[in-house]
Amino acid sequence: MRDLIEFIRQYDPEFPSKVRGASIEETARLEQLVGRDLPAHYKEFLLHLGKNMGDLQMPETDFHIGRVLKFYEVGKRKPPARYIFIGAQLEDPYDRYLLDCGDSARQDCPVVRADPQEPFKTTDNLWVSFPSLKDMLFVLAFSVKRMESLPHRRQFTPSLEEGEDGLSRVPPGLMDSLGKIMAMQGFERQPYTSELNPLFERGDAAFYASRNPEGGGMTAELAAQDEREFKRLIEVIRDNTALL
Repeated sequence: MRDLIEFIRQYDPEFPSKVRGASIEETARLEQLVGRDLPAHYKEFLLHLGKNMGDLQMPETDFHIGRVLKFYEVGKRKPPARYIFIGAQLEDPYDRYLLDCGDSARQDCPVVRADPQEPFKTTDNLWVSFPSLKDMLFVLAFSVKRMESLPHRRQFTPSLEEGEDGLSRVPPGLMDSLGKIMAMQGFERQPYTSELNPLFERGDAAFYASRNPEGGGMTAELAAQDEREFKRLIEVIRDNTALL
């Protein structure tokens, strides 16, 4: 988690003073309630950011340890043992965030979202959002701390292709195409995230893409300092990839 804090510090030098971690006693209490060891990366997140994430916030979503402890202490419906509840949206659609940790101890786990109506009845009500907690936190940090510092921003959506099963998916090779285009435009890929969530930095501009691990969707965003260069980069991306 120190790598996340240092990453954010380059964009917001005051950020480390804005956050507060949970206590060792609180994390131990959570492990007792969950009935298993917490994944190492999630435990580190709690110890550094579990009480106060500063302005590193996902809109209307609460990941604080107080909410997580309350869920396990008073909640009536608990997830199966392979899942650990880590947070919830406070407004519609009220999704719940879980880690899918499987049956054995892991350093990090995929982040899944659960339908609040029948969140744990079947896996049909669960869908993977990020391949790891680390990916989710770095994408959030890049969006909040880097992209918001630039005046011109634009989101892209992919032109989806229909597969043999009739489901629409992101075209194969899109992430590779983006990597090549960004490199040709002078962007450097940041080393913190997986291939599904690349972060690109250029000093005067930034770009990230976030693809659903199950292939069903994707978001991408460009931000830049100069308006003319911003518009040029939009055209380059649209002309050379399946992003619209």
